Order: sequence, then structure tokens, then C-alpha cells
Amino acid sequence: MKKILIATTALVATAGFASAEVAISGAAKMGLQYNSEGATKTQVFSTATLVVDMSGETDGGLTFGANMNIIIADNGDVANDDTTVYISGAFGKLSMGAVAEADEVAGLGDIGWDGLDVDDVAEAFVGDELGDFTGVSLGHNVNYTISTGPVTFSLSGRLATGHGANTTDSYAVGAKYTFGTAYVGLGYASHSIEGSSKLGTTFGGLANMDAKVTSLFGGGTFGAIKVAAMYSDLNFDLSDGEDTYSSDGKAYGINVSYKMDALTLSMGAAKAEIEGYKQSSFGVGAAYDLGGGATLKGGIASIKDDSYGTPIRDENVYANKETRADFGISFSF
Repeated sequence: MKKILIATTALVATAGFASAEVAISGAAKMGLQYNSEGATKTQVFSTATLVVDMSGETDGGLTFGANMNIIIADNGDVANDDTTVYISGAFGKLSMGAVAEADEVAGLGDIGWDGLDVDDVAEAFVGDELGDFTGVSLGHNVNYTISTGPVTFSLSGRLATGHGANTTDSYAVGAKYTFGTAYVGLGYASHSIEGSSKLGTTFGGLANMDAKVTSLFGGGTFGAIKVAAMYSDLNFDLSDGEDTYSSDGKAYGINVSYKMDALTLSMGAAKAEIEGYKQSSFGVGAAYDLGGGATLKGGIASIKDDSYGTPIRDENVYANKETRADFGISFSF
């Protein structure tokens, strides 16, 4: 994105301050979305996002700043789509707010113009995505990251937060090693939820959960081809304080793209399994760079769910297969 400098201030009224600046950039998109199982199968959709980046430097050379994403979807209300505040230096970078979970070392990238959620299947257990199963937010609010040469190390957690009557503790660690245009990564997360009524009715009432997730990542750019792959393994215990149920799950996926001048073709596939639940996805997409920050994009995907009631979240028996597609144009400013 080309960034428009709004203010660069020397702060001459206070000697010793290095500099502070605020910059604005933005993005917008408009197009069509299709879902074979939707109440309205085809709909028009548009969004506009304003990105505000603030940064400064102390006398001692520490860098500090904040980032805000302000989004308006379908001409609706203004919403805060993540705000992060940070300070960094030789010690690394400490961030608070809408931070990345450390175990989500690298993402796969989605298919389509606005995203068809092909990658979400492979990422079902990493980062805060396990919260979709538990019904309890696992998003982290503190992240510490340090890079030394080709290695990046991160530690994150969900600190001093709760979810109604229950208590949630969530921590993660991750490491990524980059060599040339390729990378490998390893992530680990630990989640503990006490007294949640949102963990299904496995025990007919409030339930506790302890979950451990180990994930592996790999990928890179090799000429015109870009590849990203991941695998995660979930182990969890669900209990009511007296009886305990233990099980595990796994998820994996891959995304491959091929760039030919202004045209990029992409393919993604993923699968997630846990007792009582299976989900798989496959999609293909294309993007054409029109220049000047405008890109024409589209994709089509199949998302399949099979469930007979998971031990984490009891659900009705169902088998569902959706065909999703989108097509539109994206702008960056």
C-alpha cells in the first residue's frame, strides 16, 4: 500500500525527542459472494478499511507506536478491526492489544477475492481458532517477539481476562527459521478453561478443558511458485471435576500459487478431524494485477462438514457441503 503521510512532527517544544509521525493508508473492495447453502445465495458485498500507523522514537533509541484498522462493511457501522500498541528495541518487541498468537507461526493464505475460508480448516486448532469449538475466546492480548539472524522467537498469552463466570488461561510459544526464500516453523499452545457452560453438554453442566496444540509449518517462494503448508496436533481433556474425557484431533493443509506476470493462480486444500467432527476444504482462485493498486480476484471452493456431536461442543447430527465463490476487485491506497 502506498502510505500518505499525515503528520511528521519534530516536537521542537521539547528538546531531545527524536521524532513522531502518523501515517494513513487504506484498502477497499467490491464484488459478489455466493454460497450454495446461504439464505441469499448471491449477494453484493463491499468494504472500506482505514489503516492508521503511529510511530515514534525515544531519546535512547526505543521505537514505539500503535496500529489501528477501522473498517466499514456494506456501508454499515464503523468498527475497530484490531488495534495494537507496541514498544521495541534491542530487547525485541513487546505488543499489547490485538496481537498475534505465538504458535501461529505462518498462515496458509486464503482462496478468492474476499476469502472463502479454505485455510480456516487447516488452522482450526492454532492461534485463537480453537475458540470456535469451545465457544470461549482464546485470543491473546500480549506478545513478545525477538529476531536474531534467521530465527524469530515469539511468546504470547491471554492475561488478566475472563469470560463470564469461567476463567480462561491461554499461552503460546513459536519459532520460525528462515533460509533464503524458504522457512520452517514450530508452535505450541496451552489452553485452560474452567467452569464453562459453552463446552457442550458432555457432562450435563459446567465443564473444564485443558488443551495442548503442537503445530508445524513450512513453505517458501521458489521462482514463480509459492508454497505454504502446515500440520497441527490437538490433545485435550474435558471434565466436570470428577469424570474426565480425553481425546485428540489433527488438522493440515496446503496452499500453492503460481505467478505469471500480472496473473496469479492459486490452489488450497485442508482437512481437520476430531472425534465426532470432520471438515475438509478445496478451492482454486485467480488474481490479475491491474496496476496502480487495483487487483481483480475471484475463486471457488467446496467446504464439507460431517458431525455427530463433538466431545467439546455437542451438535446436531448433520452432513453439509457448501459451494462458495466470490469475484470482485480490490484496491489499495
